[in-house]
Amino acid sequence: MHFIDIWLGLILLGISSGLTITRRSVLDTLREDIKNGHIPMKGVNLGGWLVAENWMTKGSPAWNGVPDDIANKGEYQTMQHLGHAKGDDQFKRHRDSFITEQDFRDISAAKMNTVRIPVGYWITGFDNSGGGDPNGWRVFAPNAINYLDRAIREWAPRYSLVVLISFHAAKGSQNGMDHSAPSDPGKSHWGNYPENVRNTLDAVEWLARRYNSDAAFLGIGLLNEPSGTTPENVLKQYYYDAYGRIRLFSNCLLVVAPLLYQQGPYDSDWRNYMSPPNWYNIRHEWHRYQIWGFEGWDENRLISYAQNDLKNAVNAWTGNWLFIGEWCIASSANFNNDDDLRRYAQAQLDAFKGATGGWTFWTWKFYNDDGSRNGWSMKAMINRGFIQL
Repeated sequence: MHFIDIWLGLILLGISSGLTITRRSVLDTLREDIKNGHIPMKGVNLGGWLVAENWMTKGSPAWNGVPDDIANKGEYQTMQHLGHAKGDDQFKRHRDSFITEQDFRDISAAKMNTVRIPVGYWITGFDNSGGGDPNGWRVFAPNAINYLDRAIREWAPRYSLVVLISFHAAKGSQNGMDHSAPSDPGKSHWGNYPENVRNTLDAVEWLARRYNSDAAFLGIGLLNEPSGTTPENVLKQYYYDAYGRIRLFSNCLLVVAPLLYQQGPYDSDWRNYMSPPNWYNIRHEWHRYQIWGFEGWDENRLISYAQNDLKNAVNAWTGNWLFIGEWCIASSANFNNDDDLRRYAQAQLDAFKGATGGWTFWTWKFYNDDGSRNGWSMKAMINRGFIQL
């Protein structure tokens, strides 16, 4: 029996290894096809998970005992209010419960190929940049990296998904908004202090090195929604420097975003920025929401805008391949008619066919998502048939 057990064990090991090799081959092909522009990213953001946002996770234990006026300012202010004695456990429970393996299974079953995962600078567990606030990262609940490891090394490979990391929250904040977890809410200090930029360079290089050999690692969005007081020249130099550091050891995808108000085909000289063939595996990122600036628009006007203006803007872009990193079908219009909401979603999907880099919807779900008519929740919109892939 002993020899039979060994023999059976070797057979099972061989089968397991074969499955692992096959799965890696599938991921390698997918990853390279996306990088080469043969297929677009078609995916979703795991918003509110490793960079918590109160407005979409109100039912989470992360916010227990936290007044809304503090919670709405982001993770830094929340942890400062709670302290580690309470906050560490609450954020652990949030990370454990909000996104699980089942979500990756469902995303894959919905015929998507990519998850975009927002992270904050504190995920590295260090800050060697010097300057002000060298211990700011210590305010946050520790061990977020364990969840990113699990996503990239276990869950994504298991369901043939690739992961794009989004550097959502930089030291000093690049936009002052809650999703950048600012220590000074409403203010953006990232681009005004060299130590902040150095910290971000260290962090994106560290992440790229950590995951470079993982089959499910697609790349990094180098900075999410830079705006506020961020100087354009500092932002562009940061992208140059990040590219230089990472290209020493990796050809992963690198995503650059212009300032938030420059997300159109004619708004700036970004069309000629870091152009091939001298630069490669770069995507240019837009976030196109038909919400702010569209207040009071009715359903037909929003649908018409997506079918015409949005589609034309995407098709007019001539720089690095375009990637729509965030969009949704939430709006100020009521969309009481199911067919209208379905048409609205399809109009945006049709417009984004012109984006060679593809798209990732914001966001996958809300905490305790009940499947209601929530245009921010891709899970709910797919389950109700409003988004059809």
